[in-house]
Order: sequence, then structure tokens, then C-alpha cells
Amino acid sequence: MPIAFTLFLIVVIFLHLSISKSNRKMQQDKEIFWSNEHASNSIRKTDITGLDYIKIPLEILPIVETTNEELSNMQNLIKTLSGKSILNLTGLSNTDLKLQYGTANITFLSECDSNYTLLVQTLIKWGSYLYDNGLILEAITVLEYGIECKTDISKNYILLATIYKEVNTTEKIRDLIQVAESLNSLTKESILRSLNELIY
Repeated sequence: MPIAFTLFLIVVIFLHLSISKSNRKMQQDKEIFWSNEHASNSIRKTDITGLDYIKIPLEILPIVETTNEELSNMQNLIKTLSGKSILNLTGLSNTDLKLQYGTANITFLSECDSNYTLLVQTLIKWGSYLYDNGLILEAITVLEYGIECKTDISKNYILLATIYKEVNTTEKIRDLIQVAESLNSLTKESILRSLNELIY
């Protein structure tokens, strides 16, 4: 049997085995998902009053009177969010939430998660605006609050680390790295790479 044909057969067999393995894994994952989904729908409503709700500290954020529409809109949105329930549920699917807290809580928890997403998105926009307009200390306050909220928006970490370098407080980047290491997010590794590059 020619060597080329033998190699061809080996490749075909290898591909067949790989595809079969992949299909089995997909089927197993699918079965686990639907099993969890079915189980989650029977979980009773649990008490969620003790969850780690985010309270926006309006008293320490640099909210000012302004005629600038862009700045005013961002500040007003933060004020509005301060009156809403906010939870960082990054990395948890609806099935996870139902399994932990019951199906009856899913709508409320989804709203809390949406409020969180809007909060961290607004904080990075606000922080960027302040930085671009030369308000460095104010930008640091806003961006550091974003970090305190465990945002997984990479720009929040990178911009704050950049500012730390500019104001000669590079050692604070290590604190950002510690927070990033605790993230339950797909952006975790890229954030860590960027921060480790900036620290030197």
C-alpha cells in the first residue's frame, strides 16, 4: 500500500474520531443544559434581599451643574440608576439564576443585571469624557468606582492604568490586576495582558 494512501487513511480516521468525539461532547452539553433548565423551572422562589446590591455613592462622584448636554445626560443617568436595584451577575446565565434563586425571581434579577450593564457602560463613558477634558482627578474617581463595581469593560482598566502611569502612581496598577484576576468574564485574560504590559 503506497505511503501516501496510508497517510490519507490515517488522516481520515483521525478526522472521523475527532468529529465523533466533538458530536458526543455537544450532545452531552445539550443534555446537561436541558436537564438544568428543566430542574431550574421547579426551583422555588428564594429570598434575594441579602444579595450584594450595588449602591451608587452620589456624594463622592464628581457630579456638577453643567450646560453640556453630553455630560448632563451621563450624570442624570447615574442619578436615575442610583434609585434602582443593581446586581453584578456577570457570568451567570438565566438557567444559573433560576437554579440559585428560583424562576419567580428571574425577571427582577434580569432587570438588576441590565441596570448593572448600563451603570458600568455609563461610568467608562463618563470617565473618558472627564479625562479627555483634562479633569484627571475626577476621571480617576469615576473610573475607580467602575473598578469597585467589578466592571469587565477592558477600557475602564486600561484608561485608569494609563492615567496612573501619567500621574506617577504606577504601583496602583497592581491593584487593578488583583481585581481583574477575580473577574468571571471572557475579557479577563485580555485585561490582564494589557495591564501587565502597562505596569512596566
